[in-house]
Amino acid sequence: MKRKIQDLSPQELFALAIFIEQTNQKILREYAEAFDGYDEEVAKNFEEMSEEESRHEEFLRQKYGKMFKEPIPPLRNFDVDEVVGSVGLEGLGGHFGSYQANQILQMARLAEQKAKQFYVDASKTVKDHVLANIFHEFAEMEGDHAEWLELKLGLKKKP
Repeated sequence: MKRKIQDLSPQELFALAIFIEQTNQKILREYAEAFDGYDEEVAKNFEEMSEEESRHEEFLRQKYGKMFKEPIPPLRNFDVDEVVGSVGLEGLGGHFGSYQANQILQMARLAEQKAKQFYVDASKTVKDHVLANIFHEFAEMEGDHAEWLELKLGLKKKP
């Protein structure tokens, strides 16, 4: 049965956050590889975003260990209604060109927007101010990723 973010314990919110960061890290690395040789700037930015997601995962794991001193619960993205992770490259197939590049940028943008929304919702759900601040900071970081992708897609102009 699918659950709402509001119904999750702080430990489960952490577990879901770790899962999202872990999944997005792998997919963003896949996107970086797809852009390698096509658009080096985008490939480099996706690689940097992937590394940042990896650092986020490690930070969350360490923070979880300090705060809860218990195993991370086995919660996954598909257990929660509102959360959608990154989408892999299966099905794009064929020659990599501008159409596929645009699709990847759109998929990455959607994933970053969903991650941001998760962290916004999580920050409003928890009663602990430390946790709320962590989730709020992560929402801002994911928002920065989404903003960069919007610039690359021409959906937003540089300030």
